[in-house]
Amino acid sequence: MKIAYYANVVTKETVLTDSFVTVENGIITYIGNKRPKDAEIEDYSGKYVMSGFIDIHCHASALNMAFDDPKEVAEYHKAHGTTSMLLTYYRDVPHDRLLECLREVKTLIGKSNVIGAHLEGPILNANFGTGSGNKQELPDKEKYGKYIASGVVKQWTSSPEVDGVCGMIKDIAAAGIIPAIGHSEASYEQVKKAYNAGARLTTHIFDATGTTKDESTMGGTEDISFDEACMLMDDMYYEVICDKNWVHVKKEKLALLIKTVGIDRVIAITDSFLSDGNIDSDINVFIENGEKSLSGSKLTMDKVALNLYNAGYTLPEITKLTSFNAAKLLKLTDRGEIAVGKKADMLILDKDAKLLKVI
Repeated sequence: MKIAYYANVVTKETVLTDSFVTVENGIITYIGNKRPKDAEIEDYSGKYVMSGFIDIHCHASALNMAFDDPKEVAEYHKAHGTTSMLLTYYRDVPHDRLLECLREVKTLIGKSNVIGAHLEGPILNANFGTGSGNKQELPDKEKYGKYIASGVVKQWTSSPEVDGVCGMIKDIAAAGIIPAIGHSEASYEQVKKAYNAGARLTTHIFDATGTTKDESTMGGTEDISFDEACMLMDDMYYEVICDKNWVHVKKEKLALLIKTVGIDRVIAITDSFLSDGNIDSDINVFIENGEKSLSGSKLTMDKVALNLYNAGYTLPEITKLTSFNAAKLLKLTDRGEIAVGKKADMLILDKDAKLLKVI
């Protein structure tokens, strides 16, 4: 069946007003102002059609972690506009259970919006991130080789300062997996070594990171932080958690990141976890030893897009941040934008950028 969607069409460069997007057999075949012949017309006058979201960092739905019910997590986020996603597994998932999870992911690929897995750990700096009393794990080739062999891991986060990580990063990259770095206070030199080994993504930049003090630093001067070191790497991509009140990342820091590295290498994510119970907030706040700390978010990608829109980003810019850049990182050449020949993973938004329909 040939269907033509009439709306304002959001591409990664511009908005084509009062235009048609024709879809045949799930593929976009035409974009333009001319009314297509022999097509069923769906009229969304005054509304927007844009590319479906790609979330590369998502642990949970409102009800379940990915290791409990990956299918429900996928369906929940699909309803909120995420047409492609990586199910993310944190460092606290035991080895044998993680292998089971990766087998579960494999059953969902091609049958859902799940395209693979993101391993956030287990080789992370124990001092950074959710959870107290984390035991510092070191790379074990026998263990991590089994994760590689699963064939479903697309992205993998580790901390550059952990002994043996650069060797692991080389193995990850050789397997076609995107090595990411985060949960870190690595120095510039350690970040550079990880980059040279193949790291090409910074996991939720400005979150769960720190700074290694250099011996030459004196009072009144600053060391280079892990985040700043990552921003100096060419061809690096950067995840950003975009909550409504800009708690994870101040919107001025997002602006600084984009001004420094360019909008084409920034990827908006949810980092969604189970809820802390506060339905009035899209972040998770926990109190431990009298101190408040963050643990991911309750975000969905439609809320991420809305938060960006309300912060002043244009719809073409949002398409890059929520879809195209992630597709480019993962080499998904068949999706990530409204363009002829791409998969018709599309959304309908109202005039205020609120999600109305997932196509």
